[in-house]
Amino acid sequence: MIIKDRQKYGTPPMGISPGAEPHDLPVTAGTKPYCRTTPKVRVSAIRVSSLLANRHMDADALAERVTTVVRPHDLLAADQDVEFDDLVKLAKVFGRPWSYLLIDQAEVYPNAGSDNRTYANQRVSLSPELLAELQMADLMLAAAADLFPGEGYQVPRVPPEGWPAERLATEIRALLGVSVDEQLEAKDEYAALRLWVAALNARGVYVSQRSLKDPTVRAFSKVLDDQAVIVVSTKDDSHPRIFSALHEYCHVTLHSTGICDLLDHGDVERYCNQVAAGVLLPRDLLDRLWTPGAFAGGDDAADAALKTMSNRAHVSQQALLIALRDRHIISQDAYDAIEARRAGRRKTGGGKSSSGGPTYYTVAINRIGRMFAHRVVNAMTEGFVDRQDASVLLGVGEHNVGNFVHDLVAGD
Repeated sequence: MIIKDRQKYGTPPMGISPGAEPHDLPVTAGTKPYCRTTPKVRVSAIRVSSLLANRHMDADALAERVTTVVRPHDLLAADQDVEFDDLVKLAKVFGRPWSYLLIDQAEVYPNAGSDNRTYANQRVSLSPELLAELQMADLMLAAAADLFPGEGYQVPRVPPEGWPAERLATEIRALLGVSVDEQLEAKDEYAALRLWVAALNARGVYVSQRSLKDPTVRAFSKVLDDQAVIVVSTKDDSHPRIFSALHEYCHVTLHSTGICDLLDHGDVERYCNQVAAGVLLPRDLLDRLWTPGAFAGGDDAADAALKTMSNRAHVSQQALLIALRDRHIISQDAYDAIEARRAGRRKTGGGKSSSGGPTYYTVAINRIGRMFAHRVVNAMTEGFVDRQDASVLLGVGEHNVGNFVHDLVAGD
């Protein structure tokens, strides 16, 4: 809900400017008024209790993570007047803005959808980091449903009996409208990523690229009403992000959105992997890439051939391997052997390079996606949302909105 009148929700405590926390969430009904006579702020016991419960933590676990004047056990017993410095420390533990702890309501646990992760063959709970990402996706979708009704997403209409993976891949590729020539002519991996993200945006799907700190998740997707968002991890290189985005788009199409690690352990995950690989590597493109005997020269030669082919087509090695296996160009044994070597390289740090890096505003734009950013900026320009609420949705401080807009337009 976008707040239009903040007067009844109180003002920041003395000595604290309204812009002290650049990522404040919109204040909701039930927020306790700030203390006006001291630099202390009243923190809700109900809120803190639910924050801990949702993260499978207790007061002792909280005490191990942060040193504060107020005792964590006291925070659970009753509402407490807390030093602002302590409030900021506590908020960082939960990965939320400090104003989030003032709401006198239990935290609503976000609906994660289908949890398709497999970690040591056991279910894993939502980490605080993943919980924060799911809540940010909820905020995006709720704002989109409120501000941009009627601009929903489009997917192929799959019959109740379903389609083979190759058929759905063909339908998705046709709907997204990316030609083989466009794919091959992308000048580098980042251009290829922008090509596919723009194709998903054109079908009304928000694509958010965020640094997912939970190592058990590669991507996730969520839907609210006619709004859909796909979140991919910037810890992956560009080619794997393309694969993840199309994998999640398959979930959106199947109405099975959730959290994914992209492993082949479950039927739905395996199917979505096959569809994503089929979208990226239709038969005519694969025929243009494949050279007979490319994998016949030993492990090193096979790995080099895989890398060359994936770079040429601007696809992940995972997508290429799946396509080669599913078209019976390589055997399951060859697939397993190459995948095992790739997994070994990932564990020893052979993944994304950390050299260089994008600017602050590029990261901020990628975190919410260009389409969502443009829609929020347009809503602000047209007076449907004020600058402060826009800063919350854009994920930057209110004083940085102008620079954010400048970089957004420049990037177009």
